[in-house]
Amino acid sequence: MDQLAALRVFIRTVEAGSLTRAAAELGLPKSTASKLLAQLEQHLGAKLLQRSTRSLALTSEGSDYYERAGQLVGKL
Repeated sequence: MDQLAALRVFIRTVEAGSLTRAAAELGLPKSTASKLLAQLEQHLGAKLLQRSTRSLALTSEGSDYYERAGQLVGKL
């Protein structure tokens, strides 16, 4: 897994409020973005996003991770 790519997909998905929109903005197929998110969640051992066909919401773990990820990306 490309952890930096997965991190970018996660951050962009949260900010865009949509996996489809985030994938388009990053120039990725939606399936690739979804796979990267799933791999990130598996790597961390935590569910970051609660997804359905019509909505997307951060879990409490996702919210914490988003804050830390934003700080990390800001330092890059």
